[in-house]
Amino acid sequence: MSVQDIIAELPKLSEDERELILRRLVNLDECFEPTPAMEDAIREGLRSLREEKTYSAAEVRARIAAWTAR
Repeated sequence: MSVQDIIAELPKLSEDERELILRRLVNLDECFEPTPAMEDAIREGLRSLREEKTYSAAEVRARIAAWTAR
């Protein structure tokens, strides 16, 4: 199976399967098993990325400037 074949198949996997693959790739050279709290945080981060508003760098800088100006 080629790299292109693997990449083409990724969208067919469930979210949990993609998360597992990502974790394995990130930690390919070391044995690592995330804690349940880490897995929850990863799921929450992915959920918020899909469902919540994201901000540009300029928006973040403007918000920080507004917060620190008080």
